[in-house]
Parts: sequence; C-alpha cells; structure tokens
Amino acid sequence: MDKSEALTLLEGSKPSCAIRSTIKTHLGESEGNDVWNRAAEILSGITNRYPPFPKEEYVHTKGIFNASALHLSLKEITPDKALAIIEEGMASYAKETAKTYQRMVKFPFGRTIFLKGFAKGAKTMFGESAGFRQEFHHADGNSLRFDVLGCPYVKYTTELGCPEIAHIFCNNDIYAYAYLKGITFERTQTLGTGGAKCDFYLYKSKQEE
Repeated sequence: MDKSEALTLLEGSKPSCAIRSTIKTHLGESEGNDVWNRAAEILSGITNRYPPFPKEEYVHTKGIFNASALHLSLKEITPDKALAIIEEGMASYAKETAKTYQRMVKFPFGRTIFLKGFAKGAKTMFGESAGFRQEFHHADGNSLRFDVLGCPYVKYTTELGCPEIAHIFCNNDIYAYAYLKGITFERTQTLGTGGAKCDFYLYKSKQEE
C-alpha cells in the first residue's frame, strides 16, 4: 500500500475522521493536515509489514492500524498532547455510534433482541477467526457473560510501539454498553489496562415490559 492508498483508507474511516476533526480543533487546520499526511505515510508502512488478514480480523486491524498511525504521527508533532487527542477523538465517535444501540433497546422486546444478537455476533466478532481468544459462560435473552482472553488490539498496538492506546478501544465498550436503558454492563478488568482478561457481563436490570 502506498501513501495515496493509505490516505484513501483514512478518509473512508469514520473513526479516523472523528479523530482528525479533534486534531484540527486542538492544533489548527495547517498542523492538523500535517498530522494527517504523516499518518498516511506511517499507515502505509504499517500495512506493508503484515500479510493480508482474514476479513473477520481485518475488521479490527483496520481500525487498530489507523488509530496507531494517527497516534504515532501526533507523537512526532505534539508528544505531550497526543494521547489525550486520540482519546477525545475516539470517544466522540464511540458516543455517536452508541446511539444506535440506545435506540434499539427502547423498542418493545428490544433488550431481548439486543442481548441475543450481541451474543451471536460476539462469537464471531470476538472469536478466533477475528484474532481473539474467548470463553463463553452464558447467553440468553436475559443476560450474557463471556471473557476475552486474547485480543488483537493489545497485540498490534504493542507490536507497533503504542500500547498506551489499547485502553481506548476498551473504553469504546463502555460507551457502547454502559448507557443502555434497562441493561446493566459490568466489567472488572480489561487486557488493555493490564488485566488478565476482558470480562463482559450484560443483563436486564428490570423486567421486560
């Protein structure tokens, strides 16, 4: 992948564009463009380091590599502000996308549909073919409990020299699941913050109407 292809990849990524907007808010248009262009150069180098990924894993590595490239670029230009800017930009995107789930659970039987759908999707989205290791404990229309024991977000951010951003992806889960009406999301630890696992426990917090 060359720089122009990397630029296209960044520009087609909603999370990356949210981070770009945050970068420009903090650094201004000119310096923001410098960060963006340098990130494309870094992203080109990152993608060329790895063979093609299976599509299930690529869903994750695409976001990991984009965010890592932007963070590494920011570290070159404004090392003291880099992490805070990436955190803010990713949070703005995650909070916006979480609104879809928030709307879903408000419909009749929406919580049941959400929990069943999440359980089914998690087995592939966070499964071995996607670069994860997981252990499922329980899943039905009332509750869901599973652990992630191995994570590509930790693996690749570490390999790329920016493990300090791994927790940002953990935070995305909080924005996505912690503010759902009638559903409680409990977590005690994550791999991205030095834990032994990422534990997911979601359950209805009151009876279905």
